[in-house]
Amino acid sequence: MTTTVVELEEWGEGQPVYLTADEASALRRLEEALRVTWKGEREARVAPREGTVGIASLSSELTLMVRPRWPVDSLLELAAYAYGLTMPPIREAAMIEEGGPQDWMALLLATEVERLLAQGLRQGYREVEEEIPYVRGRIDFNQMRPGRERPGLIPCRFSDFVLDTVENRVLRGTLEILSTAPLCAPVRRRVYSALTAFLQVPLITPTREMLAASRLDRLNAYYRPALELCRLVIEAIGIELSPGGVAGASFFFPMAKLFESALERALSEACLGASQGQRTYADRILVRCGGPPWSVALRPDNVLGPRDAPWLVVDAKYKRPTAEHWEAERFLSSDLYQAFAYAVALRAAVVLVYPQVDEPIDATLELAGHTVQVRTVDIGRHGVGALRDLAEELVAQHCGSPAPSVPGASRRALARGQQPWPQAD
Repeated sequence: MTTTVVELEEWGEGQPVYLTADEASALRRLEEALRVTWKGEREARVAPREGTVGIASLSSELTLMVRPRWPVDSLLELAAYAYGLTMPPIREAAMIEEGGPQDWMALLLATEVERLLAQGLRQGYREVEEEIPYVRGRIDFNQMRPGRERPGLIPCRFSDFVLDTVENRVLRGTLEILSTAPLCAPVRRRVYSALTAFLQVPLITPTREMLAASRLDRLNAYYRPALELCRLVIEAIGIELSPGGVAGASFFFPMAKLFESALERALSEACLGASQGQRTYADRILVRCGGPPWSVALRPDNVLGPRDAPWLVVDAKYKRPTAEHWEAERFLSSDLYQAFAYAVALRAAVVLVYPQVDEPIDATLELAGHTVQVRTVDIGRHGVGALRDLAEELVAQHCGSPAPSVPGASRRALARGQQPWPQAD
């Protein structure tokens, strides 16, 4: 049976699609990720929404693929930088240029697991109940039943130092999910090789609750990048289509989240940790009557400087900075309303940072003495370097260069308390 793949481009115009009744029903469940204009019950024009990159299988015969605007190696570099992952070699990134988001996720996770194996997987003590030919720990008399004992085996309860920890269960479960996807051959080999290290770990479907239970401390802090990537995989799986005439699923790469996290890290490095992400200000807009006095809160992406007197607010927006058509020459009003609200409430300059989709933009707007900058970064051609350069420029321009005069790479490493992030070879 031949599968038809309809390829869409991120921020593209979309394509007409002809559907069966079951495929149309499946597509309606994906309208949060895709812009669907229905021409009839079984005909629609489908285009990706902003920030949507991924794959949606409507049936065994029809798949929608939204490809990123950027080269895959730039996308992998962005993800690796945002979450402190090990960057796969460029030659391997080139091999999956035509692959889908499962390939990208699987390659990143397999590379990170290999780093964990080099350091040693975390082990922990777990209570074990097992029938063994000798006494270990204490005999479990509750499990002994007359006439049911297995000759030569004694039911025992004991603590054992094993690989069966919550973190390793999450890793194995995520690798297993990715291994069932249609991966290209080199990536599939990497995933299967990584899975061999978890044969002693029970296979359990990973969930957000399991991620919350995998508490990080000084003994397992080196698992953080891998677990963050597992979180992305679990969240990217998206909408599972219910059993019936169509069996399929969606898998979307979280581009907006990657862009926001990468910009947050670049700002933190540029000002030696003076940038704080997701600060909440609940005391700036007061409800005078008719409701709780602290019921309206502001939560910018990044606030640089002291909480009560910040130097700068930087908000990441993974979207086009202008109206849908470039000829309109209008900035997105909703983003500017939000930015000027931050400027007035925090008495600080505000910068909105967008990816460069069309032309580069460096504009400054003013309202009642408050300024908002609109900037774009070319992550397609310059990758993470564009974010780092912009972060350092903003720190020097608005914050008076609070960081000491040391080389850029060393200064960024000091901000993270680690060695400089390795550049892609």
